[in-house]
Amino acid sequence: MFRITDKMNLKTAALLLAGLLGVTAAAPVTAQAAPVSGEGTITAEEDMLSLDIGETGTVKVDYDLAGGFADLAVLTADPGIAAVVLTDNGNGTATLTAAAVSPGTTVAAVYRISNAAVVDYITIRSGLAQEGEVYTQMNGTSLVTVYEDRMVYYNSTLTGRNGASVAISGIGVERESGLDCLKVTGSLLSGDAKTPGMNIFYADFYGAAGELIKRQALYTRNPVSGNTLELEWYIPEGCTMIVLE
Repeated sequence: MFRITDKMNLKTAALLLAGLLGVTAAAPVTAQAAPVSGEGTITAEEDMLSLDIGETGTVKVDYDLAGGFADLAVLTADPGIAAVVLTDNGNGTATLTAAAVSPGTTVAAVYRISNAAVVDYITIRSGLAQEGEVYTQMNGTSLVTVYEDRMVYYNSTLTGRNGASVAISGIGVERESGLDCLKVTGSLLSGDAKTPGMNIFYADFYGAAGELIKRQALYTRNPVSGNTLELEWYIPEGCTMIVLE
């Protein structure tokens, strides 16, 4: 569905891929690039590709397998984000070619078919902002603000669980001492400034492989001034996509 990544979530995506490899190869899998002794080696010369939507990129892969290229395969955690193919160069090298399909981050595993524990991982960043850049665009009927390591999906109006509606006027991620915080500013719509009781708004936090990490409720009773409301959620480790309800 919606996806994103940062370096902290590679282990999660790798573990999910390892499970898929175990099913594919019917062999025990560990989420590590280190090969099993005597089983050969697979080494990608880069561990990350950053691509714009529609762009393709390549990574050279060195391999030393008794069965040669015929015993080599590639699998992605989410082919809806990036499509990948593997071609042989001969002389113990292959080329992984990735095409960015939709915004997000996924992980590709190049592995030995006969023993999927012989594997190396490549992170593919598709359609994310360049370092230091932030931009907002439409995605279907939703807005999405794109950062270098994650995306935030939201509608222009948020509706609280008690019926209060907030028109979003500002959104941003603040990074302080290793802990990121999503801050949203909005205006309570006409008549809602006097809505009695607690306003409750939700944010859903997802990892790189699309798994829900946390669903977090925010409780707020009064606007900070007039009808202006400030909403803040601390972003859990490994989150690459946020969906505001």
